Amino acid sequence: MGEENNFDLEENEESSKKHSIPHMEELKNVLSFYPIEVKDISLLFSRGGRTKWIIESNPGSYVLKQEYIRPDRMLYIAGAHWHLQENGLPIARLIPTKNNGLCLSGEDHAYVLYEHFDGEPMLYYDTEQVMKTMAFIGQFHHASKGYKQPDGSKKRSRIDKWHKLYRWKIQELEGYQKLAANYLDDPFSILFLENVDRMLTRARESLAELDQPHFSSWTKEVFENKSFCQQDFTMARMIEKDERAFMKDLHSVNADLPARDLRILLNKVMKKLAVWDDQLATEMLINYDQVHPLTEGQYRVVWSDLKFPHLFSAIAHKYYLSQKRSWSDEKYMMHIRNVVSVENSKEDFLHSFDETFQKIKGGSQ
Repeated sequence: MGEENNFDLEENEESSKKHSIPHMEELKNVLSFYPIEVKDISLLFSRGGRTKWIIESNPGSYVLKQEYIRPDRMLYIAGAHWHLQENGLPIARLIPTKNNGLCLSGEDHAYVLYEHFDGEPMLYYDTEQVMKTMAFIGQFHHASKGYKQPDGSKKRSRIDKWHKLYRWKIQELEGYQKLAANYLDDPFSILFLENVDRMLTRARESLAELDQPHFSSWTKEVFENKSFCQQDFTMARMIEKDERAFMKDLHSVNADLPARDLRILLNKVMKKLAVWDDQLATEMLINYDQVHPLTEGQYRVVWSDLKFPHLFSAIAHKYYLSQKRSWSDEKYMMHIRNVVSVENSKEDFLHSFDETFQKIKGGSQ
């Protein structure tokens, strides 16, 4: 794609009102920038500042996504989408505008258009689909390398913020520990206090491990190869197509270590099971490593991130800041019990790095 036309500016005050859904005429105006013949428009989804429509065309159908996001940030994501599809990742094809723009922008929102696909959803409980998803993540990380972001786009990076993030979460847990001590008749706080010391010990060990040379070496490598990962990898945006995982929607990307995506998906799968399954985790990493091999030092970073109690920190954050106002006390208790079960049953896996690493590499030969 040419750099000079990566942004098409859509001058329309109505469509830039905060969290407003455009009228049909406005949508037709937006779609007039694209080289497609519109047959029909239907609302697919609208929530949290993001709206999607199915655009029926001839031939095929598309998804038009409107998101309330800084347009320069959307351009960075759209550029990453284009980079991934150009490098052969199985992903819904992004459709440029007639002027070769990757997205359309308003003052506080932006639009992207990409192909619409239906297919079998990828399920966390389906082991075969989980393995295909891990292979896809390996493809994703490999295809992301060498990304040259479009002029005028804004990069989001967490590569050099791991120490800061870990310290912040540790301080937050310490603060919640003091707060919980004042609510000894609160079931959530009782369970939190029973586990927080052990979680803080793991968190501090993880933070100290970030000072090892393999972390700084991997950080430098990712800076230099200009790769990225997903901001929050989820199988909800995946379908099975032609017997392999296929991404139907790229929500966001972040310049960060691949370890982030691995940790997030491993934790999500184990939360669904309500217990850490050592064999399943090993098989997942084998399937990833067959596509995108990591070094021993890089896997040690993955282990450090798995050791850090991200799940425990997240549920405490939600509870003590009342982030989920619709959740009942019973639902909070269900979630913290699930998290405690996963985090505690993970211990053996965390202490078997050498053995597991050999299995990962033995499975990739």
